[in-house]
Amino acid sequence: MVEQLLIENAKLPMMQLVRKRYKGIQMVENEIEQIEKMDTREDDIWVCSYPRSGTTLAQEMTYLIQTLDFETAKSVKLDDRFPIIEFKDDRYPCYRGIKYIEQMESPRMIKTHLHHFLLPEQLQKGKGRIIYIARNPKDALTSYFRMMELANELAEDEKTLDLLADGFIKGTGYACPWTRHVLEYWERQNASQVLFLKYEEVVRDKLAAVRRIADFLGRKLTEDDISRIADHCSVANMRDNPAVNNSYWVEFKKMNFENGARFINEGVPGTWQKFLKPEQSSKIDEMIREVAKSGLILEHTSEPIPSSTETT
Repeated sequence: MVEQLLIENAKLPMMQLVRKRYKGIQMVENEIEQIEKMDTREDDIWVCSYPRSGTTLAQEMTYLIQTLDFETAKSVKLDDRFPIIEFKDDRYPCYRGIKYIEQMESPRMIKTHLHHFLLPEQLQKGKGRIIYIARNPKDALTSYFRMMELANELAEDEKTLDLLADGFIKGTGYACPWTRHVLEYWERQNASQVLFLKYEEVVRDKLAAVRRIADFLGRKLTEDDISRIADHCSVANMRDNPAVNNSYWVEFKKMNFENGARFINEGVPGTWQKFLKPEQSSKIDEMIREVAKSGLILEHTSEPIPSSTETT
């Protein structure tokens, strides 16, 4: 089965999303000017994050809290239920841009990695709700590299982890500067429209995270509902669920299976220790201290990595 998959994968085209820089931020070619001016809805739910900060986990939790539709969560791709707005490329069946989102029924659930200042102006002013999830940047960085390596999406200036880390630290890489990204949302976390989550806390206590999101969305859940959602979002279930693990990418795009990476990896806080050099870790510590000045304390453990795993 694995050998056949590798044979079929070798026949698929090498496709990459085209990059551009807009208002100083590196992103992919998209409809950003239209996004900024688009109409939002009062009941919109936007899950926002720096890439690989627990976005998929936050999306799946939010979808189930809002709908309690476990069957659809197992059968319909998350990209269809909870699309990313700033990716538009007709070669990719999952990147359909604004038009698809405009046609969605309310309440719409929308994913984005955009900085807050690039969100739709109406959303910035409070028309819609935002769930932001932040993660230890060392784990976000290494998880991003592994995902992009798997998807054959690494740009020329990020072909190695050293190159990627250099752009991340300098603030020139994709969706960077990281500090600006998280602080723009953190500074608005006391607004009734914004819920700020920390990935490590969500992973440590999924039941509590489900309750927080439900309270934010005004959803009344039973304890059984909460337990079912937390169980559905376990690493084992999400890894095996084709509706969230992005395994369908192998149907249309060449993938890099050399290093055994998957879209859903260990997700264990502290996994960065396997990959980052001491000098890289030290420089990112400076970034963590910078955001801490605003009261945002993110875990960046130096303890041995536990053997148990959780979802990313």
